[in-house]
Amino acid sequence: MLALAFNLLGWYSCNSFFNVLNKQALNLFPYPWVVAWLQLFAGVALIAPAWLAGLRTAPKVDAHFLGANFLPMGLLHSTGHAAQVFSFGAGSVFMAHVIKALEPIIGTVIGVVFLGSRPSLATNASLAPIVGGVVHAAMKPGATVDLGDLFGPAAKAALTSTVCFAFAKVIAKKLMTKRIKEERGLDARNNYALLTCCSCACLVGPSLYLEGAAARAAFDAPGLDRTLVLKLVAQSGALYYLSNEFSFQVLDLLGPVPQAVANAAKRVFVLVAAVLFLGEAPSQRKVVGSAVALGGVLAYGLSRGAAPAKPKAA
Repeated sequence: MLALAFNLLGWYSCNSFFNVLNKQALNLFPYPWVVAWLQLFAGVALIAPAWLAGLRTAPKVDAHFLGANFLPMGLLHSTGHAAQVFSFGAGSVFMAHVIKALEPIIGTVIGVVFLGSRPSLATNASLAPIVGGVVHAAMKPGATVDLGDLFGPAAKAALTSTVCFAFAKVIAKKLMTKRIKEERGLDARNNYALLTCCSCACLVGPSLYLEGAAARAAFDAPGLDRTLVLKLVAQSGALYYLSNEFSFQVLDLLGPVPQAVANAAKRVFVLVAAVLFLGEAPSQRKVVGSAVALGGVLAYGLSRGAAPAKPKAA
């Protein structure tokens, strides 16, 4: 429990500051595909020297293993990250939070359809207050939802990001076995480190094709504080990498759906962090929404613990 609490705290803290710096970077340099790739590259710049210097044992992989496991996961993760950055930079933050708060439900659907899992009625019911609480906490007073926003580019990007991340976590969890950890040196941290390298390679082509020329011209334009842009992108990239490394350790300790629930609760933590670090005044809506969401997380944990264990296969 201590390891889980430590990794949850690291995940939530790094992700909260990532969101702040990521938004600041996009305000100055509105090229989400290029920014997303540079953030992944910042993660590679962190882990590659550690492997080369022997500060961390490098994983033992070959081309076949990478192609069969990390190529599809890298495509999903890079697409999810780019869509996430685009979503938060292009449209309503409220709508993006609403859609991404659906991750526990999407994870449950994936588990039922592709993994044959059968969650209990109590477990399914506990997902409703989690999503509802986060939505209520993130919604601004007096905000209304225009159905047209549900089909806008920002909303579609948020949904794409959520689905891609959910599938990537299912694949990642399948690689977190004792045999693979021992034979390949792929513990949870190395799992995400290798995924970062593959995701960075997958995203470089699309980012340059979609925004390369325009981003280069904007970066060379007079009046842009290039040092500040690079600083914000590098810092947000480092925080994104650390956030996901903590997240993968949580995934190793839990599973895709419980980890998705923790991800939903993380959005409540982001709201609390805004109060503590950004001076945002807490509203009654945020307090009530946070309480409902955390109550749902507790109900989910209790329902999982009460579920009868499945007999092991012979």
